[in-house]
Amino acid sequence: MVGAGPAGVGMAVALRRHGVRRLAVIDRHQVGASFLSWPQETRFITPSFYSNPFGLADLNAITETSSPALSAGMEHLDGPRYAQYLARVAQAHDLPLAPGCEVSALTRGARGEFRLQTSKGVALARAVVWATGEYQYPDLRPFAGAADCVHYAEVDSWSAFDADEYLVVGGYESGVDAAVNLVAGGARVQLLARKSTWDPASPHDPSLSLSPYSRQRLYQALDSGRLEIAFGVNVVEARRRDAGFTVRAEDGRTFTTAQPPILGTGFLRGGGAQVIRDAFDWTPDGRPILTEHDESTLMPGLFLAGPQVRQEQRIYCFIYKFRQRFDGVARTIAQHLGLPPPEPAAGGAWGPFGNADCCDEACEC
Repeated sequence: MVGAGPAGVGMAVALRRHGVRRLAVIDRHQVGASFLSWPQETRFITPSFYSNPFGLADLNAITETSSPALSAGMEHLDGPRYAQYLARVAQAHDLPLAPGCEVSALTRGARGEFRLQTSKGVALARAVVWATGEYQYPDLRPFAGAADCVHYAEVDSWSAFDADEYLVVGGYESGVDAAVNLVAGGARVQLLARKSTWDPASPHDPSLSLSPYSRQRLYQALDSGRLEIAFGVNVVEARRRDAGFTVRAEDGRTFTTAQPPILGTGFLRGGGAQVIRDAFDWTPDGRPILTEHDESTLMPGLFLAGPQVRQEQRIYCFIYKFRQRFDGVARTIAQHLGLPPPEPAAGGAWGPFGNADCCDEACEC
């Protein structure tokens, strides 16, 4: 298991449930590192609620019986509290963790085993689950001159942004969150968005449209009078000037700001799978190609877990979505290892998480 976030820890628990005893959860940092890197003000957009006794798992839970809401006492958790929840789940299931171990390459050995080149030596495995997520792989070059901007993933706290005015690029979750927090700090903000992701005609799935939690906060920011939104803006260049920065859109419009523009433009497609790019086939738009069991079509025995997973037009880029894949992947790996099937879960073959379809098209999660 490469990655100790919700996908990695959740998959490890599922593998244990399917009888896999010899496993390790490797992470280049620590359990929940991506969440510990969030800006201090960032909160989960999906609410947590302890509905487990009624057969409805907490939306942000990675196991059927745990609940971030119960452990943290919050509905919209911050990053550190969710990282703590993940660590507690790993401890409760006695998962063997290998923090501070970075994987730089993945190859096949002469006998068909996987060889992972890590910062602590070579690790061998019969199957590998790649669960490195997306947050630690921001898209820092979405357009020319973006190197002079500040990406959302590079922000420690919005309290450090104390200028009077800011310009934010991106109209989805991270861009809106940046704008809302800057407005809350007293700044005037201009938000550049390609389209409205919150109008009534938008698809009712947070993979494609702004979540209700973010919409509520966005409307409050608009009511303050300090937020202005420019729609239909496809930014193609940011250029540093003597007096600040000029941002140019594809249609010729320009926007000026004294401060470095803030990027809410998402993360690299494929996320951490880019580290082992040669182990996957890729779609023309930059997505790893997977079998129906989330397995690499190029390297059998290598599985992908987490927000990068796509199945046909279905998107699994939220925890309550990609956790639906855990049981099926774990079952496939257990069969590959020759292990007997476990007893059926109380909620059926898939357990209480179910196996609902998600949505279609692409997202910027």
